[in-house]
Amino acid sequence: MYSMPNEFSHIKDVERYLHTLPRFSMVGAKAANFSLKKVKNFLQELGNPHKNFPSIHVAGTNGKGTVCHLLEATYRRAGYKTGLFTSPHLISFNERFRILGKPISDKKLVAFFAQASSLLDTYKLTYFELSTVIAFTLFDHEFVDIAIIETGLGGRLDATNVLLPLLSVITSISYDHTDILGEDLASIAWEKAGIIKKKVPCIVGKVPEEAYKVIEEHASKQNAPLYEAEQLNPSFSKKNITLSEPNITLKTSFFEPVNAWNVAMTYQSIQCLKDRFPVSEENFVAGIEEFPGVPGRFERMHPNFPWYFSGSHNLEGIRSTIGTIKSFKNKRKVIVMGMMKDKISKEILDETLGFADRFFYKLEGDRAASLAGIPSHLHMKAMNDGDVEYMLSELKTSLVIFTGSFYFYSIVKDWMSRM
Repeated sequence: MYSMPNEFSHIKDVERYLHTLPRFSMVGAKAANFSLKKVKNFLQELGNPHKNFPSIHVAGTNGKGTVCHLLEATYRRAGYKTGLFTSPHLISFNERFRILGKPISDKKLVAFFAQASSLLDTYKLTYFELSTVIAFTLFDHEFVDIAIIETGLGGRLDATNVLLPLLSVITSISYDHTDILGEDLASIAWEKAGIIKKKVPCIVGKVPEEAYKVIEEHASKQNAPLYEAEQLNPSFSKKNITLSEPNITLKTSFFEPVNAWNVAMTYQSIQCLKDRFPVSEENFVAGIEEFPGVPGRFERMHPNFPWYFSGSHNLEGIRSTIGTIKSFKNKRKVIVMGMMKDKISKEILDETLGFADRFFYKLEGDRAASLAGIPSHLHMKAMNDGDVEYMLSELKTSLVIFTGSFYFYSIVKDWMSRM
């Protein structure tokens, strides 16, 4: 690898550089680069680290982060050295890159930038492209047994799609990023199905028929075996998940019924790779039952109050979150949202009707939605930083769900530290 001494000697140098890069969270599609050329060239300069470790590649509108975390936890429980790459991060950039479940150290992050600094100006990668290169380089250097890689946006032209994985997973297909991926489910499915590689098996979750047909066509062209989570008849009841194969019921920490499908896809993935990476049924069960949940996905935010955060930035996600909250027995339910204007819609806002109180928080950046853009008849109130402590103190006896963009998480986390 290349080196340029002294330019990156401290984590603050890395943070300063990262802040100069356009981020999708702030400016949207302007921060994306829909070509794999720069990433391929950068990786080639580094010795093609992405070719040196086995991987599972996961795409989908919703659920892909949870499936990635479940796979990592299960393989780690079975004794394998795991790598995990997910995005976005909730608090720290280091969270995107995990070895054996733990975020990488500042020292390793600085070491990458110090070694690769001379390439940064040459290739000018986007924030996500650079994150991808860091992940692949780290997993190579750490000699992971298996890496679980989550796509960022779409699949076909996603920076992670330079991989040749052992297995592809497509968790779900619904409307999201329609300005980039297409305005109908078939178009979105076509982009996601771009991760399917020649003769590489693919697991498919709960997808609409028109999307499944597109995925099936892609798999057929690539001669890739296709497995459906539906074959396991996943079901959910009071945090228990039942699969018809291997005919077990798992006692989990999950709140949302959709996680039955995520667990089914995890089991099918393990079965697909059992010859190379055997996992006993005992380790699978323990990995799922001991799984603490994914940060930011129905995470309890305060030890004393029934306040939860669940990142849900599209209609399918919001329906799952709100449907779950409605099943709670608490009488007074409150919703606090923070979303991007390219994500918010009348259908999403209509899902919030029925809450005792509804608040909206304006996030930072050009993409952020504001209360001004929400029809007045919906009677949403502003949640402002200046009076958040007073407002939250009034909600101590209420069940509160903070939801919307994952970029809202760190703000809510900060609010909790004041209560």
